Formats: sequence, C-alpha cells, structure tokens
Amino acid sequence: MTEATDFLSNPRWWPEGRNSKARDIFATLLLHCGNDLKRELWLDIGCGNGGIARYLASQVQQVVGVDPDPWKEWATLCQENPNIVFYKGEYTDLEHLLGRGSVDVVVCNQVYEHVDNPGALLHSIEVVLKPGGICYFAGPNLLWPVEPHISWPFVHWIPRKLAHGLMRRMGSKRIERFDAFSWTYWRLTREFARIGFTYTVAIRERLVASLHRRSMTRAAGTVARLPSAIFFCLAWCSPGFVFVLKKRELAFPTQ
Repeated sequence: MTEATDFLSNPRWWPEGRNSKARDIFATLLLHCGNDLKRELWLDIGCGNGGIARYLASQVQQVVGVDPDPWKEWATLCQENPNIVFYKGEYTDLEHLLGRGSVDVVVCNQVYEHVDNPGALLHSIEVVLKPGGICYFAGPNLLWPVEPHISWPFVHWIPRKLAHGLMRRMGSKRIERFDAFSWTYWRLTREFARIGFTYTVAIRERLVASLHRRSMTRAAGTVARLPSAIFFCLAWCSPGFVFVLKKRELAFPTQ
C-alpha cells in the first residue's frame, strides 16, 4: 500500500479546515435549534489549536476551550478575541474548571474516540450543561469500513496489536495516528439514554450546512427536503455520526 501524501505533516482535519468545520457546526445547530439556540457560554472540548473556538467567538458571548495539551496559538487567539478562554485539562476536569450547570452549548467534535472512557466523557458534559442545554456530538462510526484517521480499510476491526503489526510490515507511517477507538450507533445511543440525554440524528442538517458553505444551494435544498426518517434509519451505517444531545429540563413539582 502506498501513501501518496504526507499524512502526518498535513492531516486533513488540521488546521486549515478548522474554520470551515466551525461554520458547519454552528450552522448545523442553527438549523436544528433555530431561534432557541443559546449564545451565552459555549464549551469546545478537545479544542486543539483553537480554530473552532475562534469562529464561535464571533457568534456567541463567550467560548471556553479545553484540551489536554496547551497550544502556542492560544495566546494570540485570546489577545484577538477577549471572549475566548483556554484551559489545559482533561474531560474529567470540566466540573472543576466551569462548575455544574454553567454551559449553554458544548461542542464535542471528533473527541469521543480518543478518550479512555466515552461514557465518563458524556457524563462530564451532562454535569456542566445547564438544564435544557445542548451538545453537538460528532465522531466516527466503528462499522464504517475505512478508519478515517489513517484512511486504511478494516484495520480498526481487528485487535489493535495485530493491526499495528500489519501496518508496520507494510511500511505505513500512520501508526502514530492510529489511536482512535470508535463505537457503533447502538452503543453510543445506549450511553446517551443511560446518562439521561435525549438525542436527535443531525446528519441531514450537517450536510445542508456543508453544502450551503460550498455555495451548492440547489443540492442543499434537495437534502433539506428529504425526510429526517431516512437519515435516522441509515445513521447506523453512516461514515460518521452527528448528534444533537439535549440535557433534561428541571422538573418542578405541580401544586
């Protein structure tokens, strides 16, 4: 197998595509929530160099980015955008950093597959969200035959040690990027329910947002008119998941 591009030095999701991705995320949430989308405090988990947070800062009152590794770009972004704050920390630190019930919207984009316990990540998100708060949750699908981080087929379906050995023997330079462990649709949605989130499949909205950004207005209109049930039924076999999660509202006793 040949590797035509230097994947390690220029992975497709770094950092050039961050602004486009941020626009699509925000547009997806607008399409899903409409005027009910809160714009006070947003949290970007696994924010990386802060490219997504930078765009969101132009749309909402305040953005907090959290990442396990500090990035050199953070200082410049904070100077340019006074409503951005970055913290070095893990998902387990969210309650300590932000407090319970403090965040209106969480962006958890391509993160769950990189943590040691996705269920604990979801719990931490639920803790910091306000009642009725929402989370944009996106990530890869285990059942998709091509592993998206390294563009190799089937290797994520076999034991990781065996997969690494196979890649090494074939001279791959992508082994360092092969650190993701994705889940199936059913496993994720069971975890949403266990924690107490309601969820909506938002693949249609994400496609519409992306097509509009590319000025493919006619295609966007066609996709927007497709029944949402189609995307719901096919979500289990999609290349990647896009969910909008919602935390339960506070329940007040009736008189």
